[in-house]
Amino acid sequence: MRPIDKFIVENNEKISFDAGVFVMYYQPILGLEGFALYQLLRVFPQQNGRLSDLLNQLDYGMNALELSIEKLSALKLMDIYDDHGRVTFVLHSHLAPEQFLSDPLYKQLLIDKIGQTSVDKLDQSNTFSGKNISKRFSDIYRVNDIQTPVEPSSQVTGSLDLSAFQAAMQQQGIQFSDETKDTLALYALSEKFGLDWYQLFKIAETTQNADQSLNTANMSRRLITLNQKQPRLLDFSKAEQALIRTAKSERPDSLLAQIKKRRFDGHPTQKEKQLLARLSRDGVADDIQNMLIIYFLEIRGYSNISDYIEEQANRWKKDQVTTAELAVKWLSTYQNKQADKAKKKTQSQAKVAPVGSKTPDWYDPAYKNETDAKQQAELERIKQETLKKMNGGD
Repeated sequence: MRPIDKFIVENNEKISFDAGVFVMYYQPILGLEGFALYQLLRVFPQQNGRLSDLLNQLDYGMNALELSIEKLSALKLMDIYDDHGRVTFVLHSHLAPEQFLSDPLYKQLLIDKIGQTSVDKLDQSNTFSGKNISKRFSDIYRVNDIQTPVEPSSQVTGSLDLSAFQAAMQQQGIQFSDETKDTLALYALSEKFGLDWYQLFKIAETTQNADQSLNTANMSRRLITLNQKQPRLLDFSKAEQALIRTAKSERPDSLLAQIKKRRFDGHPTQKEKQLLARLSRDGVADDIQNMLIIYFLEIRGYSNISDYIEEQANRWKKDQVTTAELAVKWLSTYQNKQADKAKKKTQSQAKVAPVGSKTPDWYDPAYKNETDAKQQAELERIKQETLKKMNGGD
């Protein structure tokens, strides 16, 4: 989007709006910028203009405007349609308080901003007397118990039943690491990869921490890996295949100890053990840790792994290097680039003439001899005298 782009607002006259509800429930999540943008779009004259008009009214920059638009769309307060320089904002009504708090995702977002105590107070203000005897769809149309879960339908696309996910966690003894952050991450993963609670839980089972706590970073990496096109093992040389098998079969602490013993007759330091533990907490898979160990100790020739290993891990994360196969391909590409740089540097140095080896003028094809007859005669005399001395003459 650019400030010069035109925009039009649709549906603004059809939405219902309660300022009190919007301030108490939505503003903490949207921030003042998002809150102000929604208010402005509701009442903007003639419902059209340029984005620069919004910037002038709101008195903030383009980055803040784009972020506010993204937040409003994520909370389903509007849809956005970009048609080559013409943006359409379709506004939607906000949820009623009871609807907002009954949505697990929205409730967790609000807890993340204002805390559990404040949300509980809001929840109490919407409490009605009497027993709630309303039924959920799943209460009437039961699926099998969690002990024998039904494979999810292929038609399910990112609909997360958090209560079912939590029940499965409880049954398998898995705990949240940070309930608020983990819950938000689960919703994000469900939406991004189009998974229901069962599909997501199967990933959680295989990526949990050693203490049986949920590791959403591991889940994210595993899902990225599963959705990446992986190179075949047969596409690698025999040496590379052996390297990949080693990375996939060894524990990082064991591989580190083996290499240090073989190469340096030493042992892993306490700092190195702490680095590996930190990588595990950050969700770096074992085979990637092993490739990092091999890279620094075997390829780069370091005597120990240092803080640089975390920098390299972050670089691989950015480049979506999530398996040993992809790490080998990354290293191959990296080494080829280094070789090309060295070759170009050598060629560049070869083109530079050494000090004191200035090319004589007469070597230049464009050189023109402008020596006159008298100078040529003197040069010839010097030449003959030199030859005479070289031949032993007086």
